[in-house]
Amino acid sequence: MLHNDELKLHFLNVNHGDATIIEFPDYESPKRAHFGVVDFGAKRAEDRTLTRDYMSALINLRKDKDPTFDFVIDFACVTHPHDDHYGGLRRFMNEFADAANAVNNKIESFWDCGFRTNSVMYNNILRDISLNKNLTFTRVTAGSEFEFGEVRITVLAPSVDLRNRFDTYGIGKNDASIVLKIKYGNSYVILAADAEFASWAKSTEEFPRRERITFYRDGLGLAERKETSDQLKCNLLRVSHHGSKHGTSLEYLERLKPDYVVISAGNLAWYQNNSSNWAGDFPHPLIVETFKELDEDIQSRTYITGEAGNIIFKYDGNWTPKEKKTFLERPGTPGFDAALSNNWQQDDV
Repeated sequence: MLHNDELKLHFLNVNHGDATIIEFPDYESPKRAHFGVVDFGAKRAEDRTLTRDYMSALINLRKDKDPTFDFVIDFACVTHPHDDHYGGLRRFMNEFADAANAVNNKIESFWDCGFRTNSVMYNNILRDISLNKNLTFTRVTAGSEFEFGEVRITVLAPSVDLRNRFDTYGIGKNDASIVLKIKYGNSYVILAADAEFASWAKSTEEFPRRERITFYRDGLGLAERKETSDQLKCNLLRVSHHGSKHGTSLEYLERLKPDYVVISAGNLAWYQNNSSNWAGDFPHPLIVETFKELDEDIQSRTYITGEAGNIIFKYDGNWTPKEKKTFLERPGTPGFDAALSNNWQQDDV
């Protein structure tokens, strides 16, 4: 029997865009895996099947070991309505939660930031999601918390204040981003989407505690709860806005103090060939220097998807990741399934 007792974070190489698959430790049965998906890439049409195909390959890994295996995607989240974050959403939803095939729905909840957009593509997808009566539509805000077995996800942004400004377009799409903090034991990860100045200003204001706290109510059924010495401290940070100069500042990094950094962006050659006006901006040299100011050795612990390929961080509940893996093969290409299997690597128990 295959049992997964690790929190696995899969950062997909979708060139310029974000796509992250969260693989939760098994918490109901080793025959039923649980996933969360945060963003779906991708600006180019040819990249829009990557998240769907990677997810399918992960599922097939488990099914190959046990044909009776089942799975559920606890939530699918689009952090904000920019196409480099929702580009692959239609293909993904058609595979796992098509409104016309709702009886076979594999997605339990869809998370949206609530920003009103004039994108016809995104609004059409939201309409179809609303037709799927087996799928819960949730607009999350800062302070929302969700538990998936032993994993807790806290929403750090957008704040309610920023949400109230969406109706008047008093805030941009990037600062409407859903920012998530993932906790598994003493493992802490922050996925920063495209949050910029206004969003981080609110997060640092609304999550001010900087002392360790443990609280529980014996006999009342409430679990003991522990946090790091700072509500925003994390071991791993998925950097805001693909490493743009507008998404990261030293002041909030000094609160987060990440040991590891992931940047979802293409490599220089990709930008030169596809978006030459962006070449050299993702990641921006200023951001590279900002991280060096925080930690002069951080560059050796920084992973860029366009250079490293797909990145898997594995956590077993300790502060430091249990393992880090990278591989260049992409879904649909020869060798991808074998590369994913070799780097996923879970033993039978």
